[in-house]
Amino acid sequence: MKKIFSTLKMALPISLFVMIFTSSCNKELPQPIPNEVVVPTGSTIGDVLNTNPDFSILKAAVIKSGLMEAVSNKSNVFTVFAPNDEAFIMSGIPLVAIENLPAPVVASIIQYHIIPGQKVTSAAIPTTFPNVQMVTSFVIPAPNTNPLVRFSSFPSKRGSQLWLNNIPVIASDVATANGVIHVVARVVAPPSRVLLDTMARDADMQYLVAAILTADASVPEGSRFQDYLANPLANFTIFAPSNQAFMNLLAYNSLPVDPSSLQYLDNPKGTLGAIIANHILLNRAFAANLPSDDTVIPSFLAAIAPPGVGLLTVSSAGVKGAGNPTFSNITAIDRHAINGVYHIIDQLLLPQ
Repeated sequence: MKKIFSTLKMALPISLFVMIFTSSCNKELPQPIPNEVVVPTGSTIGDVLNTNPDFSILKAAVIKSGLMEAVSNKSNVFTVFAPNDEAFIMSGIPLVAIENLPAPVVASIIQYHIIPGQKVTSAAIPTTFPNVQMVTSFVIPAPNTNPLVRFSSFPSKRGSQLWLNNIPVIASDVATANGVIHVVARVVAPPSRVLLDTMARDADMQYLVAAILTADASVPEGSRFQDYLANPLANFTIFAPSNQAFMNLLAYNSLPVDPSSLQYLDNPKGTLGAIIANHILLNRAFAANLPSDDTVIPSFLAAIAPPGVGLLTVSSAGVKGAGNPTFSNITAIDRHAINGVYHIIDQLLLPQ
């Protein structure tokens, strides 16, 4: 392929590296001394929902979900990101909708707002990039994964402003006997599809999906991009070039502006895969969590390439590959999936 990438000669397939550390010990363990169980005093999360009229829709949803007993038990601990009545209404879910929705659907919505076993105060949420990952009460439904795996949500903080995924927290640190409540401005909807499926349904992602399939053509099953992006247990951010971004690159290289021409970008072999890897971060970052100032962040490509290759410059205003003279604009944000999030950009991110 002419004009660019003449020095980029890197073979794929790409593999994710997972390190699991285990240890064992055969020493006789000392007998534990039982601790005295101290039952907290004061109002529970359930009490707050029952007495605060601003949570009337949430209360109805929690009751319908069969969770009121759990959040009223002082022996349990929860962090609840709680939509108030206005948040439900602004999200298109008035009380009548809760009454008419099937109980399992209501439960899935509510469980996605609950982090069990932890009291996560605002002080415990860091301002660092990327978002903190916290496991919710909501089990990822079949056929996406097995029944033991639960959705994660992603709290973050910028200055004093808290977020859950891409939803702002409007009141924080409502302390209760069995946890803490943060009030959110909208209902935080759990995703229903993996990244590959979500992008395949997006009309502006057709060139990117075609590029992924083209790059995967000679890669063994299990090591393909499509395998990674269909894995519900993965966690990615994709800066996803629009159809027009790919069309501009094809035209720049005097190639027919058609998805079938993407094969000519894969010269030498592996180049197209390297370009795709340069658009992927190995963690999940919503727009609210992107750095406000230019920050160098390694892409997926950096994990498999020589040192210094695959570094992106990212800020809330745009993103740039080392081979790009200008920043790409982020034109759409926070397209959320089970295994990640993608932001649409208007030019490809080129490695050096």
